[in-house]
Parts: sequence; structure tokens; C-alpha cells
Amino acid sequence: MRKREDFFGCRYDAADESHERRLPVKENIAPSILKSTSEKLLAAVFPNCGKVFGNAASVLLGAMTDKGSPLVQSLAEKLREGRTSKKGCQERVSGWLERYDFAGPIDRWLWKTALATVERNTVIALDGGDISKEFGGKGMEGMEMGHDGSRGVVAMGHNLLGAAVVNASRARALCLKLLKGRRGVPRAARELLSDISAATNGNGIVACDREFDSRDFVSHAASLSTRTVVRIKKTGRDVFGTGRSIPLDMESAPSCPMTLQSPTRRQPAHVRWREGLFPGLGGCYHPVLVVSSTFDGCTLYLYGIGFGPFASPAERRSAAMAIANAYFCRWSVEVLYQDLKQVFGLEKARVRTFKRLENLVALCVLAYASLAHFLPTCGDATVRLAKAMKENFGALTLPFRSYVANLRELLQMTAIRCITGRPPKRKPPSLTPLLPGFA
Repeated sequence: MRKREDFFGCRYDAADESHERRLPVKENIAPSILKSTSEKLLAAVFPNCGKVFGNAASVLLGAMTDKGSPLVQSLAEKLREGRTSKKGCQERVSGWLERYDFAGPIDRWLWKTALATVERNTVIALDGGDISKEFGGKGMEGMEMGHDGSRGVVAMGHNLLGAAVVNASRARALCLKLLKGRRGVPRAARELLSDISAATNGNGIVACDREFDSRDFVSHAASLSTRTVVRIKKTGRDVFGTGRSIPLDMESAPSCPMTLQSPTRRQPAHVRWREGLFPGLGGCYHPVLVVSSTFDGCTLYLYGIGFGPFASPAERRSAAMAIANAYFCRWSVEVLYQDLKQVFGLEKARVRTFKRLENLVALCVLAYASLAHFLPTCGDATVRLAKAMKENFGALTLPFRSYVANLRELLQMTAIRCITGRPPKRKPPSLTPLLPGFA
């Protein structure tokens, strides 16, 4: 009997297939397994909800997981029972999204569970995004015209501000705030950084992209106890008092090779570092450790805030390597946005009011957390799902997106194949070594 591993690393026994029988099962066990795990998740997220609210949350989360679409007509397919018309089901789903607050409890649960995994050097990636409607959006409350960075177009939309804990192959969503229109990101980012600093008590390293390279944000980060990394956008700023740009001054800085490592990849790099003073608000100067990270022919310049003071050159070198590695791990939050938009269709949502859209965004994030992080902790349910997928699709180890696609295909099947029968007993291998010259 061999030990096999599924996508989540769960081990189970897989017998030799040549001595087994494959029989069709009358009922697909995958929907019932996924429903039971969803009920456990919903009990943790909405602990004191009423029966009607709980039923609404169960239907919406199940539909979001199965269909991968936040469209009301897709979510309403779960209600097509009895004599209820298609229009009536859609109005019922729209009523749930308008009447109930799903976003609040989901945000609190995400915040609590993700922060519980933060340790001293855990990376917390902070990044902005948007929900855009290139060919519409005028009928949706609060949408404004703005630049869509992912597609390089001007479109109607809302801004997003997200944070994720990077300590697994898929980042754990810490929070995802939907901001009405195209305004309010700088202020919301400072407030979110303050909340993270207060909740972590100095643990973790917050990694931010170059959109946060501003005097307001860097000065605010310097006033907190949390270590923060910000990619430099304005490289012409004089932080060393030489009157020259940052790239020119960093050419003579100390350097060393290192290997950047995230939960999913490794990358050789060359790192330089030098201490400087950032010109903040009100004529104040904040100490920063400027780091350059070079790999694949590209050089990134970073501010390290809150890492000093340094007692020795070795501490300075260690901090520079931690800064470079933290920003390298930041890419996981970009993958999170991609998963939400491609796997769960976040940008496909079509609702008129901002509250409905806010609830749909929260349910999308909960569906992602359910499949990426909650399902792997469900023990026997995870093993049974992985075994069923292996028997029907012939694969054990898959990327997350392929795993979700196969799971959805499995949920649509009326009957699945299953290995039955006992595996034959195998004799233990002989431990007697062969003598030289004897076959």
C-alpha cells in the first residue's frame, strides 16, 4: 500500500490499482462533503445568526464556490426548486444582498484568523486594486471613471485596498476593503497600517508597492512600531544628503549575494544597502535603510522603515536581506487579486447598490478562503475529496486554480468512480545484502 499526497499535502493510502475494481457510485459524495465543510465554516464566521440569515449565507457561499461567479442569476440557480420562477429567485438573492450584512462578520473573521498566523518575520503584503467596468458601470452606485492598471484603460469602477499574510502557497486574506469610487486610498492605507500595527504588536513586516511612496504614508509608517517596506517610486529624492539620486549613491554601497525565498519560489539576487534620512512632513527627517535588490536584470529600490538602530554592520546587512526578501514575497497579494478576479469572477458582479457589491466582494473572499485555507484543515473530508478527484481525473498534485476547476467539475457529476476492494498484502523487502559477484 503506497502513501500518496494531494494538492494540500494530505497523505492517504492508495492501493495498487491492478488488484482493485472500479465501480460507479449512484450518488456523488462531493456535494455533501463540501456542504458539511461549508456549514462548519459558516458556523465560525456567523456564530449567532438566525435561521433565515444562515440559510441565505449557505446558499450564496455554496453558489459562489460551485459557479465561480458573483452574477445574481448564477447565484439564484441554487434556489430553482419547486414553483419559484427564475425572476423570483433572482429578486430573492438581491433582497438578501441588500437586507443583510455579510461583509462585517466576514471581515472580522478574516482579520482574526489571518492575524493568528503572524509571527516575528511574517510578511504582510499591502496593495491597492480596483473593480472596473470597461464597457459599463453607469447604473452601479458610486462608480467613477479612473485608470485600470491591470488592463491599461480608463474605466468606471471602485478602488480596492487589500492586505494578505504571506506564509503559505496561497496568501491568507487579512482584509479587502471596497472603497466607493476612485478616491480615499491614501487615507484608508494609513488607517489600515495603524490597525495592523496595533493588532500585531510589532510582529510581521508590512510590504508595500510604490504607489505608497509618499511623504504622508512614509511619515505615518515611521511613527508606528511595525517594520515597513516601501518600494521607491521617486528615485530622484535626496535621502543621503549628497544632492544625487538614489541609484547613483547606491553604486558605492556595501553589497552581498543572497537567495530571495517566498513560499512558492526561490530567486538568486544581489543586495546593496545604505542608511539615509527620508524628508517627511513638517521638516522632519525619518531614518530609513535604503536597499537595492537586483535579479533577472532588474533593480528595485526599497525603503526599510523601523528596522534600526543598528549596533553593528552585521545587523545592518541582516536587515537589508530581510527587507529585500519581504518585498519579494509581496507578489502573493497580486496573485490573490488574480484568483479573486479569474477563479471567482469578482469583476463580473452586476448589482445596482454599493451595499450589494460590498457583500458580494466579501463572499468572494470567503469562498477563496474556504477552498484555499479552510478545506485543507478538514481532515477526512479533504482526503475523500482528493481521492475522488484522483479516481475521476487521474491527478493527485495540481495548482490551486486547476484544483478548483476539477472540484467544480466533480460537483456537477451525477455519479463518480470509486476504488473498491482490499489491496493485496505485500511481502516486506529482503534486508539481506547481496554479496559481490552474486546476482
